Order: sequence, then structure tokens, then C-alpha cells
Amino acid sequence: MKVELLINISTILSGLSTVVIAFLTVFLWRENRLLRKAGSEPKVVAYFEPHPDGTGGLNIAFANVGTGSARDVYIQFKGEESDFANYNLILDCTEKRGPLTLIPQGEKISVLFAIGYRLFEPKSGNGKKPLPPFSVALEWRNLDGKKVFRDEYKLDVSPYGSLPGFVNKPYLLQIVNSIDGVSNSVSRLNKDVTGLASVIEANKLEEPRVQKHKGNSG
Repeated sequence: MKVELLINISTILSGLSTVVIAFLTVFLWRENRLLRKAGSEPKVVAYFEPHPDGTGGLNIAFANVGTGSARDVYIQFKGEESDFANYNLILDCTEKRGPLTLIPQGEKISVLFAIGYRLFEPKSGNGKKPLPPFSVALEWRNLDGKKVFRDEYKLDVSPYGSLPGFVNKPYLLQIVNSIDGVSNSVSRLNKDVTGLASVIEANKLEEPRVQKHKGNSG
């Protein structure tokens, strides 16, 4: 009797362990599937980065930091149009852009947003006031196009104002402005010299004053 009871108990325990193992197997399979799915999803982010040429420009980069290609990428800037219009921006932020066909995994698209010091010089002339923060809304699909992703990032130029040299004019632009100034000075000097070239002095020994007469200018 005791032997039969022990056999029945062992059978029940064996059945329960089989059910538990089956349940754990299904649970682990589902978790592993979700992890693989999450690990193969593209992720597009937006951020500022300095222009690679080091000319004082500020770029906006759209990078795919996920594990899968992002396709049909849309970009839309969200902010006050009056704020964008009050600064000398190179990038037009008033329209939605896209779709960009593809941003492969680990790749990015970087576009020139503005020259650094221009972001701290409003057209209204309110001193060195930075461009107010704004948001960039992104939308993209995974490679098979079945799933749509959306995200939004807030961008602020204010922290860049404390970086040495960032709000200054690039050296190349300073040189160009200096050359323009020299050119204007030379042009004015040339006119003065041309005018003096046709002046004839007709001084007399007995006269204390200098006498000048304009000759032919041709």
C-alpha cells in the first residue's frame, strides 16, 4: 500500500514538474523573442554637433543608434516661427521634411543648421540672446515597413554659448571681413591718388601760399 502511494506521488510530482518545465520553456521562448525583436528595431535620434570643418558652424545630426535600418524618415521642427525668423538660420525649419529613404544602422545624416555666432545675434537686436529651445519630431519605419516609430527631442543652443570661441566669428570669416575692409580702404585711396595725379603746383617764390591747378585727368 505504501509502495503504491509513493509511486502515485512520484507520478504526480513528475507530471507537475513536466508542466512547470513546459511553462518555463514557453515563457523563456516568448521573452527571448521579445528581446530579439527589441534588439532589431531602429532608433533615430536628433542632436547638435559642430561642423566638421571647424568653421564655427553648428549642424543637426539625425543618427540611427538602433540595431536595424530606419526607412521613410520624416523630420519636423516644432517651435515658434517668429523665433526661427528672428535669426539668420541656414536651414529652413518651417516645413516637414521627408521621407528620407534610409538611414542604415550606425549611420547619420548631418545638415548645417546655422553659423554659431548667428544663433546668439537676433535680428531684433536684443543683444546676445540665444535662439529659444525648440523640438524636433521624428518618424520612421523598420526595414520591412510594418512598424512605425515616433520620437521627439528638445534642442537648445544655450549650452554652446559657454564654449570658448563658439559664438565668435570663424577665423576665415574674420579674415574675409578684414580683406574687404582693406579693399575698401585701397579703393578710396585709389580715388584720392587719381585726383591728386591731375593737380599741378604753380608756386612762385614771392608768394607765401601754395598754388595748385587741376590739369587733365585723362
